[in-house]
Amino acid sequence: MNEPTDTRIDRRGILLGAGLAAASAGVPLLAWRHQGLRARLFNPFRADRFELPALPGLNDASGAPVPGFSSASIAGRAVYLNAFASWCPSCRGEHQALMDFAASGARIHGVASLDAPEQTRAFLREHGNPFARLGLDRHGYLFRALGARGVPAHFVFAPAPNLALAEQGPMTFADLRAKVLPAL
Repeated sequence: MNEPTDTRIDRRGILLGAGLAAASAGVPLLAWRHQGLRARLFNPFRADRFELPALPGLNDASGAPVPGFSSASIAGRAVYLNAFASWCPSCRGEHQALMDFAASGARIHGVASLDAPEQTRAFLREHGNPFARLGLDRHGYLFRALGARGVPAHFVFAPAPNLALAEQGPMTFADLRAKVLPAL
């Protein structure tokens, strides 16, 4: 008796075969250079192990440089992180809500993700800086390590490194008060 054969195309097998053939032929695998794929497969950050440098040239209202932050600097504290990018329309849309939230007394740690430092600096100088601390995450490692798939993303550590809240997408001032404040 003949066994029925499965004639469906196995996409993974095709991609693996093509990748192995290209690698053995000396062709560089460009997919490995893609930032998103590299960040998902080889992410050096975790909630309890990261360091985000400060944005050079960004000062607070008193003229002091806005510092970056690390997992060690927030360990054991309740902290609200907002991951954003200057090119993101949703991030731009929620920026005034963040300004209002900061003006109401909230302390926000910003994570400038997937953005060029000069663009982030120009955006914050033009629209205002709601962040007490701001760290650069050029490759999006931190927000991906925390489970987000894009920006804007909101996280509350209470206490760090324990994640108490993770929200994806833009928030209004009312959302920030209703979701972030109770998690802190």
